Amino acid sequence: MTILAAALALGTVTAALPAAAQDASATPELMKVDWYDVQLIKWVPGKGGRAHEIIEMFMKTDKELGLSGVMDFHMRTGPWDSIVALPMRGGIAEVGWANNPEEKKWDEAFAKQVGGPEKAKAIYDEFNTLILRSERHVGHIDRD
Repeated sequence: MTILAAALALGTVTAALPAAAQDASATPELMKVDWYDVQLIKWVPGKGGRAHEIIEMFMKTDKELGLSGVMDFHMRTGPWDSIVALPMRGGIAEVGWANNPEEKKWDEAFAKQVGGPEKAKAIYDEFNTLILRSERHVGHIDRD
């Protein structure tokens, strides 16, 4: 609903601009940024070590697939134990994907690494039990 309201507001603002300001021949340009899915995590007390063991498994799958760029911050101050920034390789459009084909490929590689889909699900389920609370945000890094 918020996105719809913003889109309508943007359309209203654009419609109010003088015709000269709306250059129909201008080619729209994407921002020169790298998008990230940023996860702020508070671990269940005493479970951060196990959580990072599982994160290492996830990163092994990334390496197998030739993926890089995940940033895993171990926090020393503030309310969060970890902040993990995952590259959104498909850009901001990933927010709208119903089924991400790259995610499916990653899930299959992880399942192969750990011994099958059932074992992969058990690891995902265990990982989720290690999280006391979390937040997810989307942000970007300017390339310029």
